Amino acid sequence: MAKRLTENIGLKILAVLIAAVLWLVATNINDPVSKQTYNVPVTIENLNILTNNNKYVEVLDNTDTVRVTVRAARSVLAEISDKNITAVANVEKMTEGNYIPIELSCSKASIEGDNLKGDKDYVRVNIENIKRRQLPISVVVTGEPAEGYMLGGSTTAQNAVMLSGPESVVSTVSTVSVEIDANGATSDVNISLPIHLYDTDGEEITDTRIDKSISDVSTTAVIWQIKGLPIEYSYTGEPAEGYYVDGNLKSTISYISVAGKASVLKNYQKIELNDVVDISNASRSIEEVIDLKKALPDGLVFAEADAESKAVITINIAKIVEEETNEDNGEEE
Repeated sequence: MAKRLTENIGLKILAVLIAAVLWLVATNINDPVSKQTYNVPVTIENLNILTNNNKYVEVLDNTDTVRVTVRAARSVLAEISDKNITAVANVEKMTEGNYIPIELSCSKASIEGDNLKGDKDYVRVNIENIKRRQLPISVVVTGEPAEGYMLGGSTTAQNAVMLSGPESVVSTVSTVSVEIDANGATSDVNISLPIHLYDTDGEEITDTRIDKSISDVSTTAVIWQIKGLPIEYSYTGEPAEGYYVDGNLKSTISYISVAGKASVLKNYQKIELNDVVDISNASRSIEEVIDLKKALPDGLVFAEADAESKAVITINIAKIVEEETNEDNGEEE
């Protein structure tokens, strides 16, 4: 029996090898080995190790997405999708130069090693300190109100914004502003406007890495009406005994152009400035300077900022002169 088994041993071994090859050929014909590529996002684990230490982490060169090539039999590949492939980069394994190695795995089949390859081996990140700055919000008013009206000022519902982001970017912000259009306005302009950031050269900064505590703010351009009004002055007190006021009070300014809310201006046809000078017991003429900007009623201002506002008030004080008669010595005509 043993002799029969050992007869033609070479031919028998060759037959086994041929059978194995034929089986492999048949298998590859019916279920050939193939490759499939998938785009897989990389999950960065333990990122809080950095963010909890006030660090800003930015992925460079889109290295948080990897193209994974899977090599397997066609029947196996048919059961695999990108959801079965996991790419993980653990911050705890980060190397010098801020490279985080990518580890690949497949949940559908025992595919590993050279059968599971990515087009990159690392996630590369930039790490820097997070900077926070609070800056005031200024208002830039464009356009001119309608004729007979002027800009009375501007306000925002919130006067400051908090910025945060990578220090290298946040540090470049010089000013924060909103821009409101008052062209042709005859009443207050109220609108919610986007906040813009600018550098020292006046160039707008649109870097999305900067986080703003608010992105829009309610803004008002205050519009005042302009009106020309005469001024009437009056004095208080009486001159010294034996003296009187000679003529009317005189002023170098008797008419001014003022501005204010229309609801305030409608109450004025003239401006009365009472008791601007006290002539009590005066025995000579009085001249005083009145600052009209300070004397105007509440709610009114000079329509022209550079207009003369110092009025010189003059009141002539004269001595009473008694007429002489011929009866003083009892003489008769």
